[in-house]
Amino acid sequence: MSDSGKQDAGSRLIGLEVLRFLAAIGVLVWHYQHFMFIGHEGTPWDPARLPFRWLLAPFYTYGYEGVELFWCISGFIFTWKYGDRIGRAGLSFGRFVWLRFSRLYPLHLATLLIVAALQAVYFARYGQTFVYVFNDARHFLLSLFFANWWGFQLGESFNGPSWSVSAEVLIYIVFFWVSRLAGSGWKADLITMGAFSIGASVVRSLFGIKLAFTGAGTFFFLGALVLHLYRWIEMFAPRRRQLVALGCAVAIMIVSGLVYRRTLAIAGGGLVIFPASVLLVQLAIRPRGAGIRGWLTDLGNLTYASYMLHFPMQLAAMLVVGPTLLRSWIYDDWFMLAYLGAVLVVAVGVFRWVERPAQDWLRSWGRR
Repeated sequence: MSDSGKQDAGSRLIGLEVLRFLAAIGVLVWHYQHFMFIGHEGTPWDPARLPFRWLLAPFYTYGYEGVELFWCISGFIFTWKYGDRIGRAGLSFGRFVWLRFSRLYPLHLATLLIVAALQAVYFARYGQTFVYVFNDARHFLLSLFFANWWGFQLGESFNGPSWSVSAEVLIYIVFFWVSRLAGSGWKADLITMGAFSIGASVVRSLFGIKLAFTGAGTFFFLGALVLHLYRWIEMFAPRRRQLVALGCAVAIMIVSGLVYRRTLAIAGGGLVIFPASVLLVQLAIRPRGAGIRGWLTDLGNLTYASYMLHFPMQLAAMLVVGPTLLRSWIYDDWFMLAYLGAVLVVAVGVFRWVERPAQDWLRSWGRR
């Protein structure tokens, strides 16, 4: 095996940990616009004055695309971690579901309950809810069962960013049964990705809508295909792997330039940028020191917590400080730093003392 294969299993996904963290920061920056909301109505603001615009402009403009990057990364990781085990019947469906439930649901439930309580206070004070409109019993039940973005909803509700996780949950089921029935091979993943992509195009052309389910499936299985390609490239000599990494970087720059000039829509550009980014970081980021690997892994561990916590923290800030005073701060660099720093610090604490212990307890209980 090539020298790249000498890394231990825990270090092989370090590149993706870095990419996941950057995608999470992109979403946090994109949702910075929530501070411009009064109730569920956005108010006028000046994009040119936004903090660190010289550095964060891509995130202010396209940060929402971080969700599709998340899906692509998930496809790579799930195929790496579970694909072969499921294909040879080494992992049951019930066990697979429990592993995902224990990972995702504790924090989802906690943030759902927190947002429900805070929205009640916000509604009592201002006569409407903050950012997301559909905070009723129906949408609470949908969120309670992770079904808040399965097609039964009227729109985003409660902890709105959780919609992308809800859509991805359905893809987990598809992934399991594709892997079990067709095996964890590139042909099955290519056919599945093609089916999702065609379905997305048909729905968009007939009804003019963009379904999260088809989008999640397209990018998830695109990420799975990147894994198959990566495994093949790993057999190359080091110099050839470097050329592939360079080719990925060039492709990302060219397509990003086309998107920036609006010659190409981001929806199409993402089909190149995101898989190329996944492959690039896997080939290029290979830290050898245990310390740096641990530090980068810690960054990746903050991803889910920061994603699920940032809206509740924004809502809490609105209640504590008030929209008028917050709007006087939003163009200051220090406030942006305080916002990002606070989310990440709280995410560290939640991961260590809530998210990880709850996951471990549920998995231990499940084994018993």
